[in-house]
Amino acid sequence: MKKKLPVILLIIFILLAGIIAGGFGYVKVNSGSVVSKDSESVALIDYEVKNGMSAKTVGNELKKLGLIKNSELFYIFARYPKAASFFTGKDSAIFKIQMGYYELTPAMDLSEIFTQISSGKEKSVNVSIPEGLTITKIADRLKKAGLKNIDDFEAVATHEGRNILASYGVKIKNETVEGFLFPDTYNIPVSYTSEKIIRLMVDNFFDHLKKYKGLDGIEKRDDFYQVLILASIVEREYRAEDEAKSIAGVFYNRLKINMPLQSCATVEYIITEINHRPHPDRIFYSDLESTSPYNTYKFQGLPPSPISNPGHTALYAAANPEKNNYLYFTLTDANAGRHTFSSNLDAHVQATNEFRTKRDANN
Repeated sequence: MKKKLPVILLIIFILLAGIIAGGFGYVKVNSGSVVSKDSESVALIDYEVKNGMSAKTVGNELKKLGLIKNSELFYIFARYPKAASFFTGKDSAIFKIQMGYYELTPAMDLSEIFTQISSGKEKSVNVSIPEGLTITKIADRLKKAGLKNIDDFEAVATHEGRNILASYGVKIKNETVEGFLFPDTYNIPVSYTSEKIIRLMVDNFFDHLKKYKGLDGIEKRDDFYQVLILASIVEREYRAEDEAKSIAGVFYNRLKINMPLQSCATVEYIITEINHRPHPDRIFYSDLESTSPYNTYKFQGLPPSPISNPGHTALYAAANPEKNNYLYFTLTDANAGRHTFSSNLDAHVQATNEFRTKRDANN
């Protein structure tokens, strides 16, 4: 009997080794990539882990998409991260599924897919927002970039602005965040909601104000919102950067004497953003008869809210306008985007007529 015991133990050891080896073999086969990593064409698949999804649901969906071989093994790894760690040699702490959009391929093995969707580093896109765009045009760019949860971007930006800005200590009478969406290039996770993107851009706006002399602290000025509205108009009027402060000076001079701003940019805003018509090649006298409060030809003072989202140059110009005696400016070099500034109407009319004569002669 004593001689048989070591033999029995040896048999048990061999059986256990076989089971373990078989387990490793099973895991190795079923946790490998669906296609070879050397495959010339490997599809990229955007997969969303939604809030509240179970590991079993995720595993089943990944298998249906052809991303993993075995959904049961996926569930075991997700349910028992120490088991996943034992078989893969990776830290068990990484095996915790997080919601978000992830870019996956069938060439990734199970542990790579686990690592990806447990990292929280979801797919993101770069979106460039130029100076002077409106909320509508920004929303269009975001949609074209492939962001998923922004169907309500315009509604949130237009109707929730007061609440959003209140969290930054800014009080406005209007509901729009127009003017506060700072133009820049953003790297945005695909799953971000409209409010998250808006707050990202508003954060950038206030960070920018803090960085530059001449802008730092303007959000504390009593006339801050008026400065921002004017900056949004200057943004749409200037072409040559060095003229922005001069144009801001003209508008301040008009405001001082209760002269209408007479900005074509505000009329364009009515046409495109309020009346939802295409951007006009020219403005007609009938457009100047609009009764919208944004019509600065018909009404004195600033419009009720910004008409665009200005960049650094326009913001700086509106906060630090040139002190001049000009009341008018007209484009006189279309190629260079330069204007002629005048202090009286006669000089303004003369400069305008000279430009038109020269333009017509060259056509």
